[in-house]
Amino acid sequence: MKILTMAAALSLLAFSGTADAEIFKDYAPSKAVTNVTFVKVNPNRVDDYLDGLKKTWQPSCNIQKKMGDVLDCGIYINEANGAGPFNMILTMTFRDSAAQEPNEARYKALEAELRKSLEDAKQKSIVTSYEDFRTFWGEGDYRKVEWKAK
Repeated sequence: MKILTMAAALSLLAFSGTADAEIFKDYAPSKAVTNVTFVKVNPNRVDDYLDGLKKTWQPSCNIQKKMGDVLDCGIYINEANGAGPFNMILTMTFRDSAAQEPNEARYKALEAELRKSLEDAKQKSIVTSYEDFRTFWGEGDYRKVEWKAK
């Protein structure tokens, strides 16, 4: 038994050496930043939420893509709908962190474009109903790891 314990301890030490990957030498974080939002939607209301996102969130993504601030947007649904604390993920990838900074001109341009696609009162009524069937579970900004060729 002592031999097995010693062998296990030695194998752990063999794998616990210094890290081989070094930032900016072996990899670098991407310039792009992906904002990820985790949402729990009542299972019987996923279609309703998607319909609302199609009318509000998706047009906003498309406008920001045209403006050059956003590279990509995505909606992901967990196929095991009842599993885990959330069942939907919304992603928006910004060209860089500067594209996330508050900017009055950019905000006003986005709002003006959104009003063309959906009247303000209708947009507010859609968003207000979200509280009945969804809960936010968290949000974070992530950068993709870009490995350097050796």
